[in-house]
Amino acid sequence: MKRRKYLAAALLLSGVMAFSGCGNEKKENAKEAKDTNEEAVLDEINEEGGSSHENALDFEVGDYVKLGDYKKLKVQYPIPEVTQEDVDFAIQELQEEHTEYKEITDRPAQNGDTVNIDYTGVLDGEAFDGGSDTDYEFVLGEGEFLEEFEAGLIGKNANEAITFPVTFPEDYDEELGGKTVEFTATINKISEAKIPEFTDEFVAKVSDYTTKEEYEKYIKEDLQASAEAESASAAGEEALGLAVENATVEGHPQELYDFYYEETMVGYQSFAEMFGMEYEEFMEQMGDGALEEAALAQVNEFLVAQAIAEQEGLAVTEESYQEGAKALMEENEYESMEDFEADFGKISIITQLVRGKVVDFLYENAELEKVTQEEYYGSDEEEDEGEDGTEEDGAEEDGAEEGADIKDGAENETGGEISDRRLTDEQAAEALGTDETDSHLLDIEQHNNEEEIHGEETHGELTHEEENHGTAQ
Repeated sequence: MKRRKYLAAALLLSGVMAFSGCGNEKKENAKEAKDTNEEAVLDEINEEGGSSHENALDFEVGDYVKLGDYKKLKVQYPIPEVTQEDVDFAIQELQEEHTEYKEITDRPAQNGDTVNIDYTGVLDGEAFDGGSDTDYEFVLGEGEFLEEFEAGLIGKNANEAITFPVTFPEDYDEELGGKTVEFTATINKISEAKIPEFTDEFVAKVSDYTTKEEYEKYIKEDLQASAEAESASAAGEEALGLAVENATVEGHPQELYDFYYEETMVGYQSFAEMFGMEYEEFMEQMGDGALEEAALAQVNEFLVAQAIAEQEGLAVTEESYQEGAKALMEENEYESMEDFEADFGKISIITQLVRGKVVDFLYENAELEKVTQEEYYGSDEEEDEGEDGTEEDGAEEDGAEEGADIKDGAENETGGEISDRRLTDEQAAEALGTDETDSHLLDIEQHNNEEEIHGEETHGELTHEEENHGTAQ
């Protein structure tokens, strides 16, 4: 249940909606929406880029919010922890980043090879959804496919057409469980990975360090800094949630709601794409009113954050906007502010900056209860117990329905789908009511004095009026 709360919370964050893979791609993803009204809105966003609600911040926050307690809030702080396993994983990633692939033409495929395949599955003489793909690339022997499927490829040569049966496990799903499917596959290419050894020479070649020990020290310090930032963010987010609970919010500016409604819509579309689902299907899983509820939650949260920002002199000024926007631009790997602002819109950027300032402020002024990572996030045993079928009613049934689609995940570079869903599926299953442990053909791995921003200059940015009850002009 805890992971469901985490993803639900993430879906409500404007940061996730605005800055997690949206940008140019969000405008393309928007075209997939099925609902007529939402499709029209998404089409408009697609044409204009970012949000068109330039007056979304034109309001007196005091007209809507009465703040409650927001300082010295008691929140949990997960003690940052970096293990040797974390360091080893980072090193492994570095090695994989510099792995070279040699095409094999003089022998058949074997375990450990990277193969690119086309395949089609036929059940009772007919192809079925999720049972076919082209140019799919994976490593033999890593369990991305059922063992019987991979066995049909081992010992076969490139450009060789292969036909073989695969019997699905009895508990796979209602459509395929216990049935035998005939697959036809062609290995387009066989490659052998040449993984570099982690040596002093390798480190000196690919990094600014000269020895393994120096690089490992750097990695551990970097991971520690990231872990500390994550823990501070978690505590700050919890404090913001409490501040919202303690505040009284009555009504909201309509254009601010419209802005967040569209941002949430685009965010959900992005999540649907990531989970390999149609937008309409995703929204059905989320339930009636989910979009409106999420948008309103973000509106209320921002209103409270804005009220705190004005109360504590954290308003976004011209100088702080330029500095903060530049940091976000670089974080999202944009080369020019013009392109970044065109894709995301200044309103989205400003709301992120306000929110970030307030989260940091609340963290710095909170009473922290230090807890272990296990206490905060839950133990692996608790998650395993939930994955064994004790999480919530209906998960198994919903999972069976999803199981028929044997491929899930975001598109990879070759246009196929990513089968390694270790992170997203664990979250998606909770959010969407599916069973992540279903056996799939793929992935069976079980400061006040700064110059103020004025609307005429920056198209609707936040201002901080001299009376200290600022508006967005």
